[in-house]
Amino acid sequence: MNKINFNRYYSNDACYWRLKPSKIVVEILKYKKSGNVLDIGAGEGKNSIFLAKNGFNVTAVDVSKEAIKKLKEFALKENVKINILMEDIINFDFKEKYDIIISTAMLHFLRKEDIDKVIKSIKENTKEEGLNAITVFTEENPNKNFPYLFKINELKEAYNDWEVIRYKEFITPLEKHGEKGEWHSHEIAVIIVKKVSV
Repeated sequence: MNKINFNRYYSNDACYWRLKPSKIVVEILKYKKSGNVLDIGAGEGKNSIFLAKNGFNVTAVDVSKEAIKKLKEFALKENVKINILMEDIINFDFKEKYDIIISTAMLHFLRKEDIDKVIKSIKENTKEEGLNAITVFTEENPNKNFPYLFKINELKEAYNDWEVIRYKEFITPLEKHGEKGEWHSHEIAVIIVKKVSV
């Protein structure tokens, strides 16, 4: 993951992703109203800030120095407290278990073997009755230039021992990132799952 220069995205724009939270993260509020959250690949913090504003205790992790710098600035501006860590999730030391772990549009930047390792760690470090909310790009994505693209139902199958609240694969509406971004769409898989006792 360190081979991808995320810093260039975050250093060239005032706010590359903007601060509107992902729909899947907004949906989480239907199922949990409080708790500890881990935001993996938090970027500039749009989801972390939203959850912190809604009363969650948030830890945000990202590998990019520029992203972390902006996340701290935006959190201060929005007057929210977030535990912010600059770390590579592949080697992240989980020091606690979380009520919610989210990862939006990040896992496809990893190699397959690292994805499997990270998902295993995410599942192990989610509390009983806790939630995971994840979005990834699939192999139908128009842009194939990613280390890994998920196969049909692959993300869902990774959680075949959890309760699936929602799973969907679809093409996103046209969007662009950053001030100089081009209009494009993605084929993504979206999942919200709950850890249940076996």
